[in-house]
Amino acid sequence: MEMARITRGLIPAKLAFAIASLASLTMLSCSKPICPSGMQLDGQRSRPGVNAYCVSTTDKTRASYVQLHPTGGPRQICAFAGGRASGPYQAFHPNGARWLEGRYDDGLKVGRWTQWAPDGRKVADGEYREDQAVEGAPVGFPATCETITW
Repeated sequence: MEMARITRGLIPAKLAFAIASLASLTMLSCSKPICPSGMQLDGQRSRPGVNAYCVSTTDKTRASYVQLHPTGGPRQICAFAGGRASGPYQAFHPNGARWLEGRYDDGLKVGRWTQWAPDGRKVADGEYREDQAVEGAPVGFPATCETITW
């Protein structure tokens, strides 16, 4: 009788932990998956509540990295191709407002990069070529995806 009582108490707790861990990896909210469309979670590299490594379901050279704020919302989202940051980049303030948007090509900043304050004011806007600001104001946020090796 004592063993049955203990077992009934432990299984729901373990199950609840497993469900919470899975939910924090696969969802930002009840209806919004953490991985971009057409990608699936790499459970071996991802850390619940910290980040998600997502791999394309059709092209294994394409991937996405999602870093999370402690609140569970996205902090930054980086696209990868061939192991290097390539494609759109987005960062978000803890309040969910956009922080930074830009683009990478083969690991280098290219094109227009824009930075916003938490209240939505634009604070920097600049044009990049091969990772160098060539026009406007340079953005002031180091992206984690620049240091990730895929």
